[in-house]
Amino acid sequence: MSEIRAELINASDLEEGVSQSFVINGWPILLCRNDGQTYALLNRCSHQASPLVGGRVRRGAISCPLHGTRFRLDTGRCLGGMDYDDLRTFPVSENDKGMIEVLVPAEQPGVREKPV
Repeated sequence: MSEIRAELINASDLEEGVSQSFVINGWPILLCRNDGQTYALLNRCSHQASPLVGGRVRRGAISCPLHGTRFRLDTGRCLGGMDYDDLRTFPVSENDKGMIEVLVPAEQPGVREKPV
């Protein structure tokens, strides 16, 4: 499977505990920083298919702003005993220019991977 590497923003522009959304090759990406670590996840709650951007980021998780469902930032695993699907995560890194890069699949996302 081939991937696309996208340079998103300067690492210094991503604030601790704040999420930002991007679209890379059709993929809705949620970028956030927690405890100094940067994470990239699918910006789509698996409960109601709503965007996660703007949700509370803390203790290694993000909460869906619509219903409060929580997901781990490192694995995308749904927390709190809910039986919702886990979120897809994407490799993220900082390049030598100080920019955050994310790898996404070269193929377009399916219907179950886009917010409504």
